[in-house]
Amino acid sequence: MSHPVTCIVPARMGSSRFPGKPLFDIGGQPLVVRSARRALAAKCFDRVVVATEDAVIVDACTHFGLECILTPSFPTGTDRVAWAAQELGAPWVLNLQGDEPVFPLDLLRDLCALLPTDPDALWTAADLALDAHGVVDEDVVKIQLEPDSYRSPLAPEVPCRSRITAAVETAPGAPPRDERNTSQTVSPAVDFFRTLPEGSQPNDFAVHVGVYGGSLAALQRFAHLPIPPQETLRRIEPLRALAHGMRVQARKGTWARAAVDRREHISEVLDLLRQEGEL
Repeated sequence: MSHPVTCIVPARMGSSRFPGKPLFDIGGQPLVVRSARRALAAKCFDRVVVATEDAVIVDACTHFGLECILTPSFPTGTDRVAWAAQELGAPWVLNLQGDEPVFPLDLLRDLCALLPTDPDALWTAADLALDAHGVVDEDVVKIQLEPDSYRSPLAPEVPCRSRITAAVETAPGAPPRDERNTSQTVSPAVDFFRTLPEGSQPNDFAVHVGVYGGSLAALQRFAHLPIPPQETLRRIEPLRALAHGMRVQARKGTWARAAVDRREHISEVLDLLRQEGEL
């Protein structure tokens, strides 16, 4: 890849819903270790670094041969990643949460390729398969994309990765950014919710996949923006970017994935790991 991307995996012990979550054992490995190794398995990153304020996480990750950086305390994972990116001198960064041990590898690769197509934006992802459970579950963050970016159930499927890669590849001779056909796979976000507004239609929303990326400059801009009331109220980081006029671009698609927000999600992760032959 012509633009080296560093994957930074933020983690901290003080989760309110699952204290000590990063070191929870998943088939003989701490959760954060499996998440960092997931990034390594994608084979699209120049470096994979765990960023944490907790020395016990550094010790655990170092034991498994992972690169770590000890950070100050921060209000959000994205702020932690922005600080770490500056310290590491990483020009392009993808923030993979430390509770994503089965994150879709193709999505990691796609986002790596997409970052330079809009270097001023904060990048994330939107899973179009929002189901009835996700609509009412406040732990499932809902993303609202630009109205004309949605496709009906009768529309063609989102293009496969080979077409995406062809559209965004930055090798010599690739077309300029505004000539690349990413409109079917990428849409700007306009809002994020945990509880849908009264009277809204669930079909107008997708599941926000909590992965973030961007250029070092974009992440530094984000980290220095004042935290707006809506970010504090809804507990959704990219609302800070939108509140200050910063673009949030979302890769659209549908993926098999399971993050560990609470203990009851462990069984879903174990099922996917078994399906992949990782247990």
